[in-house]
Amino acid sequence: MNRSAARIAMLLGGFVALLGAVYVLTGKGRVAASPTETSDSAQGAGHHAPSGMRGSNLYQYAAPPEGRMTEGAMHPPEAPLPTLAPNGVREYTLVVEEDVPHEVAPGVTIPAWTFNRTVPAPVLRATEGDRVRITLVNKGKLPHTIHFHGVHPADMDGVFELVPPGQSYTYDFIVRPFGVFPYHCHSNPSSQHILNGLYGMFIVDPKTPRAPAKELAMVMSAFDLDRDGEADFYAWNGRAFQYADHPVELKLGEPVRMYVLNMFEEPMAPHIHANMFGLIRSGTKLRPDEITDVLSLAIAERAILEFQYDYPGTYMFQCHFSEHMEQGLMGWFNVVDPKSTTVQAGPPKGHGHHGGGR
Repeated sequence: MNRSAARIAMLLGGFVALLGAVYVLTGKGRVAASPTETSDSAQGAGHHAPSGMRGSNLYQYAAPPEGRMTEGAMHPPEAPLPTLAPNGVREYTLVVEEDVPHEVAPGVTIPAWTFNRTVPAPVLRATEGDRVRITLVNKGKLPHTIHFHGVHPADMDGVFELVPPGQSYTYDFIVRPFGVFPYHCHSNPSSQHILNGLYGMFIVDPKTPRAPAKELAMVMSAFDLDRDGEADFYAWNGRAFQYADHPVELKLGEPVRMYVLNMFEEPMAPHIHANMFGLIRSGTKLRPDEITDVLSLAIAERAILEFQYDYPGTYMFQCHFSEHMEQGLMGWFNVVDPKSTTVQAGPPKGHGHHGGGR
C-alpha cells in the first residue's frame, strides 16, 4: 500500500470510530443492562420488574411498597351473565371521556381515553337476532365513533358517523352472527384512539345457549407510554400483572369458557399451563374445532377457549411471547377443591409472579 492510500485508510478509520462514539453517546447503541445493572426504581418494583425491560429501554417503573395494584383497580375477569332482552331490544349507553386516570401497572397511571371510564370498555352482550340500540355520548374534545365488527347496515358502521364533542349518536341494528367481536373507536388516527383505550369486547350468544360454564372475558392489549413504537406494558384487561396479584379462582372440575380478544397491533399467543382447551375460532361455532394449549391471534382476532382443571393447584396463564409475559401479560388460575378445607392462595412460594414462561 502506498503512502497516500495508507493516509486515506487512516482517515476513514478515524471517521468510522467517531460515528461509533456518537452512536453510543446518543444512546442509540446502548446495550441492555444486565440484571445487576438495573436502576434502583426497577429493583424497587420487586417481583413486577420485568427482567431486562425492553420497549424504550428508558422507561422503568416503581411499584407501590407492597408491589400490588392499588385498591379497587383490578378489572373483574368474569364475563357479564347472558340475559333475555326486554321485548328483544337491548339498550346500552357508552360515554366517551378523555384523559381519565387509568392504572396500567402498579404505581403507573396514564391519562386514558375511555368508554364509561374503563379500559377496556365494558363487555357488551346480546343474543343473535336481538335488536341493539347503543348510544354514544361524546364528552371528549375530539370527534369519536364506535365501529362494531359483525354484520350491519353501512350507516351503523361507525366510520362516517363522526360524533362531535358534546353530541350523541345511536347505533340501531340487529346483531348477527353469534360469536365474539371487538368494538372500538374509528376516528382518525384510529391507531391513537384505540391505543389510548377506546376498545372493548362484544359477545353475541347463539339462540341455542352454550352449556353452562364459568365465563371469563379476557382482552389482550398493550401500552406504549412514550410513543416510541414499542410497548412498555402488556396486559390482560387493561392492567399489567393484575391477575398475578389477584389470581382467578376456579373450582376443580368446573367447566370454564374463556373469551379472548387481541386489541394490540402485534400478534398475541394465549396459553394455559398444564392443560388443553377446546378452541372455537371467532366464537362462531357451537363446538370446538380442535384441542390445543396455545394459539396465535393477530390484531382484532378472537376465540373461545373451553377447558377444566382436573388437579388442584396454581397454574399460569399467559401470552407465550416471552417479552409480553415478562411485561405484564400473565396471571394465575388458583384451582381449589370445594370439598377440601385446604385452599392454596396465589402462586407457590418461591415462584414469584413471573415464574417460568414456557
